[in-house]
Amino acid sequence: RELARRGVRRLFVVDGGKVVGVVSRRDLLSIFRRTDDDIKQEIMQEVLIRTLWADPKTVGVMVENGVVTMVGRLERKCEVEIAGRLAAQIPGVVEVRNGLDYVWNDTPGRRHG
Repeated sequence: RELARRGVRRLFVVDGGKVVGVVSRRDLLSIFRRTDDDIKQEIMQEVLIRTLWADPKTVGVMVENGVVTMVGRLERKCEVEIAGRLAAQIPGVVEVRNGLDYVWNDTPGRRHG
């Protein structure tokens, strides 16, 4: 994720001050390579349904090349934040675009508006 965020495609491998190799972002991500549909299903089942008990009819998850976009509405603001953090931890996810909204703000000192 950090490599993608910074636009880095390759890293030099250094041993004792000498360059001994080059590792590409693709090399590093290959161990996490999964289909977009596998990632979507895991987010829907494990994050939204099993962990947050969300109604799958109120949330949409789209995944394209490991980039997750979540839209819809959850009950509480804290659930929106949790969904984003948990989705980012799913193997194969390179970025999360959390477009979820909430019904009520359960964060102290702030109001939804």
